Amino acid sequence: MSAQIIEFPMHRVRPAQAQSANRAPGVRQARALPQSELRTSVRIARSIVGWLLVAMTVFWLFSGQGSLLQSAQANSQGNSAQTTKFEYVTVMSGQSLWTIAELYGANQDPQDFIAKVISLNNLTDSVVPAGMRLALPQN
Repeated sequence: MSAQIIEFPMHRVRPAQAQSANRAPGVRQARALPQSELRTSVRIARSIVGWLLVAMTVFWLFSGQGSLLQSAQANSQGNSAQTTKFEYVTVMSGQSLWTIAELYGANQDPQDFIAKVISLNNLTDSVVPAGMRLALPQN
């Protein structure tokens, strides 16, 4: 037996393509991203979501919805047609709303004055700690 060497022109050979049973002919299969590209795209997506959250928060605060986060303060412009002028007083140690009403609301009934102070300062009860700033109505 003698061996024969057969030369075949390689430029005419095309690699065989594996046909999947689930894939239609002519449809390309999606390539998997390398790990570095995947990490980069995840980083970009996270930064976009982060900046969107920051932008929405800034818009929310500047559109007036952030006023819910501010502390309650008395203002001289009410919702009613009647406006109330007021002055600020700091509560001293040992003072109560009753003593403040006697000092600053001398020509009024103390109970009416206390009710105005409570509504003007959005207080839940009549207990006021020392050092608290109160807005007092002026008539």
